[in-house]
Amino acid sequence: MRPAAQTLKPLVPVAGRPLIDHVLTSVAETSPAEVVIIVNEASLAVKEYVDTRRWPFGVRWIVETTPSSMHSFLRVLETLADGDDAGPYLMSTVDTIATPGAYRSFLDSSRSLDGDVALALARQGDADKPLRVRMQRATSRIEAIGEEAGQAPWVTAGYYAVRPAILREAARAREENLPALRTFFTYLLKNGYRLNGVPIAGAVDVDRPDDVKTAEAFLKQAGA
Repeated sequence: MRPAAQTLKPLVPVAGRPLIDHVLTSVAETSPAEVVIIVNEASLAVKEYVDTRRWPFGVRWIVETTPSSMHSFLRVLETLADGDDAGPYLMSTVDTIATPGAYRSFLDSSRSLDGDVALALARQGDADKPLRVRMQRATSRIEAIGEEAGQAPWVTAGYYAVRPAILREAARAREENLPALRTFFTYLLKNGYRLNGVPIAGAVDVDRPDDVKTAEAFLKQAGA
């Protein structure tokens, strides 16, 4: 979005508020004690914005330019899991617009599942590069991701509940230089980790300038 908006993506306004403001408000509904945010060295304006606001949780920052979304994901998870809490930890991308209460409901549902990762799933929308997911019939267990999921109706919504057990694969995933978070999820599935899908009411992935209007219409319809 940056070439069109001339604004760092987390600061792109949606309904009068930056993207990151929407995401942190959704995260706040889960009553976290601390939130870990990763930004690269060219995005310090995002840190400056967040630090000027008052949040009902502590904020810990990672300032690091990583090779891919997978590397960023692992860095945040490693920081969250530096104690002995078994999780799950709620993790989110910065470009997801959700309805009020969606993150809290998702996390509550995820705690009752036996998987290593739970993915919030929405019905196929107008995402730029949707990651399709196929679940086993009548269960929440994910059996295929990406191309192997075919034309399955579910796509990832951009937020997850993650248990630190998957960090056993962090070193190998980095060694193999997996190019993206979606590739890492496929890798976990193929290596016997349990991934579950949790259907949600809806979400908008803001990837393109036109998605801003879509997100604003979505929020208006949801009464947010």
